[in-house]
This record gives sequence, C-alpha cells and structure tokens, in this order.
Amino acid sequence: MWTAECAGVAHCVGMTTRRAVLGGIVAAAGGLVTGAAAASAAAGAAGPAATGKAGAAKGKARNAGALTPPGRSDLTITARKRAEWGANEAVRVKPDGSEAWALRFSPVQGLVVHHSALPVEADRNATVRGIHELHAVRRQWADIGYHLVIDPEGVVYEGRYSGRDAVPIFDAHPVQGRKPLVVTGGHVSGHNMGNIGICLLGDMTAAQPGAGARSSLVRTLAGLSVLCGLDPAVDFEYVNPDNGARVTKPTISRHRDWVGTACPGEAFATQFDTVRAEVVRLVKGQRAR
Repeated sequence: MWTAECAGVAHCVGMTTRRAVLGGIVAAAGGLVTGAAAASAAAGAAGPAATGKAGAAKGKARNAGALTPPGRSDLTITARKRAEWGANEAVRVKPDGSEAWALRFSPVQGLVVHHSALPVEADRNATVRGIHELHAVRRQWADIGYHLVIDPEGVVYEGRYSGRDAVPIFDAHPVQGRKPLVVTGGHVSGHNMGNIGICLLGDMTAAQPGAGARSSLVRTLAGLSVLCGLDPAVDFEYVNPDNGARVTKPTISRHRDWVGTACPGEAFATQFDTVRAEVVRLVKGQRAR
C-alpha cells in the first residue's frame, strides 16, 4: 500500500527511463481531461470541471486561487487551478466520491524545491498532466506529489489536491495567529508531512532555470515563508509527526538535502544559495517588483 511517506524517493532517479516513457504519458494525457470532468461531477467538487480544452498554456494563469500574505500583496501567489490544467480527478476519487488516499494535514515546517528532470512540452498544461499521470497512475500515488509546479515562463500550477475550497496547498487560507496546515504530498520520502514541495518543470542537470521560472520560484518561496511564519535564512529541526524522528535541515531546501538524489539538478543545486539569499531579501522587507 502506498503511504504519504513512501512517495518522493524515486522521482528524480532513473531519469533515462522516465524520458523514455514521457512521450507516451503526455500523449495519453490529452485524454485525461474528460475523465476529470466526470469525476468532479460525481464527487460534487466545487468550482468548474475540466472540459478537455487544453487552452493556451503560456501566459497569465486563469481560473486561479490566490494566497496573499498579510501586508505583502507583492508576494501574492496565484496558481492555475487543477481544473484549468486538466487534472484527472477520476484517479483521485473512489466511485463513492471519497478520496482514494485520505487527505492528511499537518503544520507547515519547511519548503522543498525540485526539478521534474523531464522534457517540457509546448503545451505546458500537458506537461503537468504527464507528471500527474506518472505519479497518480503509474506509481499509484492517487495524485501528483508536488504542491505547486512552476513552468519555464513562471506560471504557477496548483498541484496536490487539498480540498474543495479554492485555496491550494492548505486546509484553508493561512491567517495570523494560526499555524497553517498543509496537505501531505509525496515528494520527499520519509519527510512528506509538513514539507511543501515546489517543482520546476524541466531538467536542471546542466542548465539554470530561465528568468521567468527563477523569479517566480523566488517570489513563491518568499510568499510561502511569510504566510507560514518561516524564516528562510535559518535551519530548523524537522519533526516527523508520525514517528517523532528529528533532523535539522534548511528552511528552504533542495530535494537532495533530504534523500540520495541529484534533484533539483546539479547545475541548479550548486547555485541554490543565491535563490535562498534572494528569498531572504524579499521576506526581510525588499518588496517584489
């Protein structure tokens, strides 16, 4: 049986095999949207159902739910909703409308950055659907492992399902005085609970993220830091809510900081400290442009 703490260990391993199967995944992904609409209707999910229309994959996110840190509208996170990119909700819900894997929420502890290590299609929505297919169907995780995905242009996509409201990632929009509760994803094996996973589309083994993706990543990490009351400049003691195991990691970390993987790509990983420094500057008061 899949558990939240099983997921995430192999998504950046076996890159060659994944590239080989991606073509088939993305080709099949176009047909997933119809199933998503049917599942949404059966489950009575709020919001518009997927229609099968791929839509213009580039440009401003549409049908979006926004997360705005108090007093920092410059760090608002706007994500393209699952219905917009065409998530296949049929694999997430049972015939009776219940979740295939029960949603679990826990207080936010850290932020983990990944790369998909896969080719990026011209239709960015199809690329996200391909990753969803890889995680939810082929690996039988019932859903995409990441909480957010960022494409090369900097558009942010809602990842793992977190409930029927319009708010991605959390059980509700974070408010001051209450520690935000994040839905458990599947992106860093053994440490999924409390860690928010953000994935850049593309392979950063020998290349850096483009300007749009990098800027969006920095702004997203800063916005989440403020929303969740995290200090991006320090390390923290991660506590596994299930077994109490403790380990010290950076508040903003790379996948490779947790498990044996090359993720988020050798080229990007070696320059990651500059991303963290930019996030710190934004959080400490320099407003985003």
